[in-house]
Amino acid sequence: MSKNRLNELRKSKGLTLSQVHRRLGMKRQTYTNYEYGSREPKLETWEKLAKFYGVTPAYLVGWSDEQN
Repeated sequence: MSKNRLNELRKSKGLTLSQVHRRLGMKRQTYTNYEYGSREPKLETWEKLAKFYGVTPAYLVGWSDEQN
């Protein structure tokens, strides 16, 4: 699994795990697993997460350094 940027983006926006999982409508454990890399989201979920954080999916998963 790749090093994603979920944790750094969440913290940079001053959000807690609880705030994020509620706003995204997913279980806390599911989001936590994505953030810490113990579970890989499906493509649709990567896109939803990228939209939430205002970045490209490629940036979010660590494939690119360009956010937009």
